[in-house]
Amino acid sequence: MLWLKELFKNTCFLSALFGFLSAQFLKVIIYKDIRVFGRYGGMPSAHVATTSALAWSVGYTTGFSSSQTAIAAIFLSIVTADAVGLRRNVDPNKGHTLMEVIYGFFLGWVVALITVKVMR
Repeated sequence: MLWLKELFKNTCFLSALFGFLSAQFLKVIIYKDIRVFGRYGGMPSAHVATTSALAWSVGYTTGFSSSQTAIAAIFLSIVTADAVGLRRNVDPNKGHTLMEVIYGFFLGWVVALITVKVMR
């Protein structure tokens, strides 16, 4: 159980977790329906918010020229491309609109800024 305690001290992990939870709670507020919590799709993109928060927090904690930041940025770009493009090509009813992805990206950035500031 020590690993779990250590994990919850990790700024990057917490940033990603808060990015996901923030996006899901915003969906509940926007759609005024608790049943949308945890569902795929919708405003904002929880996938993009999570990976954006992760990438930004890795950048803030390790430096934007680090290998870890490069890996996180590539991960973010793959998830973003999947959210807006790939899934929509497979099924027009799936995936996110560009605006949902943009809001997810900026939500992740704001969450990372706050998390990194609080954890320091």
